[in-house]
Amino acid sequence: MKINIPFKTPSVNHLYFVFRGRRRLTKEARKLKKEIYELVDFQKSFNRSEFLKKLLKVEILIIEDWYCKNGSVKKKDIANREKFLIDAVFEGLGIDDRFVFEETIKKVQSLHEERAIINIEVL
Repeated sequence: MKINIPFKTPSVNHLYFVFRGRRRLTKEARKLKKEIYELVDFQKSFNRSEFLKKLLKVEILIIEDWYCKNGSVKKKDIANREKFLIDAVFEGLGIDDRFVFEETIKKVQSLHEERAIINIEVL
């Protein structure tokens, strides 16, 4: 199954705040999560039962410009984006993410687009 998120997703650092000792999603994060739910629901042309309670492999591609004008690599940590993406996509699909046993995340260079692609397969 392939899920396309056609916009840039921010890092976890920008999506949570601490209130009374607990981490809470910011208003922006709740809005993004809702948008991802709607995208996932729109792209739900799959048999959910094929993925329930099965070991899963997830590949995440983060597509955007990873370089500064001087050619050096921008200080962007892709691992900070993984948690929010996985949580939002799997909640939207109604699949428990504890069954993810293999995961890769890759930076893909692009000057013209910012998006994420999440591929989910049964192991």
